[in-house]
This record gives sequence, structure tokens and C-alpha cells, in this order.
Amino acid sequence: MTAITTGERRCALCGQASVQAVLVDAGRSGSADLDLRPPPDQRGTIAHWVQECPHCGYCAPAIDERVDGAEETVQSPAYRALRNGGDLPPLVVRLLCASTMLFHAGRLVEAAETALWAAWAADDAGATEEARRARRRTLDLLDELRSRGEHYIADEGAEGLVMVDIARRAGEFDRAERLLDGLAAVDDPRFAALVAFQRGRVAARDRARYTIAEAAGGGP
Repeated sequence: MTAITTGERRCALCGQASVQAVLVDAGRSGSADLDLRPPPDQRGTIAHWVQECPHCGYCAPAIDERVDGAEETVQSPAYRALRNGGDLPPLVVRLLCASTMLFHAGRLVEAAETALWAAWAADDAGATEEARRARRRTLDLLDELRSRGEHYIADEGAEGLVMVDIARRAGEFDRAERLLDGLAAVDDPRFAALVAFQRGRVAARDRARYTIAEAAGGGP
């Protein structure tokens, strides 16, 4: 069962108060997508995963908590340009701003995850090209994370498979193939089925969304 509360939060940067929604709990029934996007009950709460101060534009998981270097990031030309957003959906802008904030604070796992959320929000809004750009940003952040010997998912095989799907959905098929080739053999029929499914979809240059259940069951 989904539970969302609202309450006043004071921005850690500008000190101004605003009413913010807080996700307390979200239902989860059904299969996640191959890039780990949760099933409908949970993913329908995405608008509440990041907060934004309406006064100064500070975007973060919780605006009453200061992210390292937040003042400089909010004032930077790049952040301001991103927040203006142009024609981008407001939720996509908010998530990308939060991702930028977390990146400059050195919190790469959260920065990558929030960029992926932005891709999901762009999918929902029909902003196809922005969804692809957000996925490419996610991949770049995950590559940087791996170069530091860190990981988004502790199981490197599972992480690699998620990255394959992100690359495929972004239309980065060569990148997806390299990631598939780099996966270590695992004696797990379900894992093998997912790898085989992805190889088929990548070969077909397919950018469509699939759930884990669909892929594990043999796919289309």
C-alpha cells in the first residue's frame, strides 16, 4: 500500500520553508523492468523521490539536509541552465538537477541512480531523446564509479546486466555488446536466460522496454 505524507520542510540552503511530500511506503507487486524500474505501484510515486526548494532551486533527496558543495552547485551557470529546463518536463529537470548536485558532492551511486530515474520520468512524459540522454549520463557515471573500484550493485554480474539494458534502451548497441561480452559466465539458468534475451534484443537493435519476467520467460 502506498503512503505519502506532506509537511513543511525548511531548505538547508536558503532557509525558506515549503510544503514537501514524503514517500513513507510504496506497494510493490509485479515484475521490475530489466533496468530495475519498479512495477507500477512503486514507480507511480517517482514524483516524490526528490525534493525541490521552490525559492532557491535546491534539488536533493531531502531539501532540509545539505549536500556537500550545494551552494556552489546551485549558483553555477550549468545548474541554472539545467533548472531552466527549456521544454523538458519539470520532474525530469528536478531529477537531473538532483543528480548533478549529488555528482558534485562525490556521491556517484546516488547521482547515477537519480539520472536513471530521470530517464524513467522522461519515458513517462514521452520525451524520448531526453530519456536516451539521461541513460547515457547514467552509463557514464556508472563507468566512472567502476573505474574507482566501486559499484552500483554489489553483484557485478547483475550490475553488468542492468548496464546492458540501460545501454540498449539508449540506443548504445555497441556499448551493450561490449558489456555483454564482459559478463562472466554464471552457473545460473535465470541469469543465462537474461543474457540470451539481451543478446537477441541488442542484435535486433531493439530499444523497447521489457520486464525481468518477460525476459526470463523467453521474451517476445
